[in-house]
Amino acid sequence: MMEAIKILRAVRQKEQDNNEVKYSDYDIVSAINEAIRYFNISLVHKDSEFLRKSKDYDEREMNAAIDAENEANQDVEGYEPKEREDFAHKGVELPDGYLSLVSVQRSSDYYDLYPATSLAHLKEKNYVLFGGRLYVKHLGFRLNYMGAVPEIKDVEKDTIELPDVFFDLLVKMARLVLNNGDADTLTQAVSAAVDSLIPRRRLSNMRSRMPFWM
Repeated sequence: MMEAIKILRAVRQKEQDNNEVKYSDYDIVSAINEAIRYFNISLVHKDSEFLRKSKDYDEREMNAAIDAENEANQDVEGYEPKEREDFAHKGVELPDGYLSLVSVQRSSDYYDLYPATSLAHLKEKNYVLFGGRLYVKHLGFRLNYMGAVPEIKDVEKDTIELPDVFFDLLVKMARLVLNNGDADTLTQAVSAAVDSLIPRRRLSNMRSRMPFWM
């Protein structure tokens, strides 16, 4: 993970703006966030492992928390009790930053469920993704998905959910944004940078063939 404040300071140093005359913090943070959006687009198109995430859902645990909250607030004036979860009939909202689905697995044995065409065809072995909600006929499941790298909200405290190997690239892309790089130039620059980086990472752990046999 990279500290957002270090990215900001690196951009200032490269732009020779350490006295904060040329750009405000807001300008640089906005440029970094725009660069992050370009990275998200490029990485998701390449099915990059950097964006892969998973989230577990348990209907019983979620309903227990809802029941406890409703009970604790039952005497509070104006409080509206929350509705209980029902994965099969109400579905659940997709996580923040969701970009695309990788797989859905039932929690009992991590069996991969198959997509169904509609809720009318939802069976034990299926899931339905509809209207930004996911429907399954199981009390627990795991959602594996491609999730966007979150943008910076608090530059002093936030971290960027990418490994340090992206540090220089993110600084470079933020500077392109600051210097009025157009969308096509930025898209091509990010795509080329990601192309040069991802293959090296994916192959770095491969076992090399020896030039001889023992």
